[in-house]
Amino acid sequence: VMVLVRRRGAFVTELVRALKQVEVAVAGVDRMLLTDQLAVQDMMALGQFLLLPEDDLTLAIVLKGPLFGFDEELLYDLAYPRERSLWQELRRRQGEHAAFAAAAQRLGALLARADFAPPYELFAEVLGALGGRRAALARLGPEAQDPLDEFLSLALAYERMHGPSLQGFLHWLATGETEVKRDLEQRGR
Repeated sequence: VMVLVRRRGAFVTELVRALKQVEVAVAGVDRMLLTDQLAVQDMMALGQFLLLPEDDLTLAIVLKGPLFGFDEELLYDLAYPRERSLWQELRRRQGEHAAFAAAAQRLGALLARADFAPPYELFAEVLGALGGRRAALARLGPEAQDPLDEFLSLALAYERMHGPSLQGFLHWLATGETEVKRDLEQRGR
């Protein structure tokens, strides 16, 4: 079944979400602006943190995102009062709370790899072995699957066209206004 609409807007997103919730097989939307998708924004925020760990706002976004699941209260407990960057505070206080320890350990390991791993490899690890895809789908619903797949595909495509640079990839993605157009007749995707 193909649903035709006059304009692609919020209705299309809600329609796809509703169909997936009742377990109707849906190919997804035929066009999406990738950087408008919450799951992709979470991955981009993680990448920005890995490039600049001193950016407190970006780290707060990452901690509140699906990967770590901090709530407002936990983030406030970490952030206030402090005299150093949020990253330094998280590392200093990791013995106080299990969530602080887990976040500091995982982010520290990713920071150690960020300068050496190509973007695709780094984000594939985050989404796979580190449980990022599972966490994103649990938080954002099954409609986050397609944007995450397209995000990884673009990371791989970027590496083929340019050098494997995290900063370059994030800049390319953010400035490109990447609209994904899919042929819904494809099978086996």
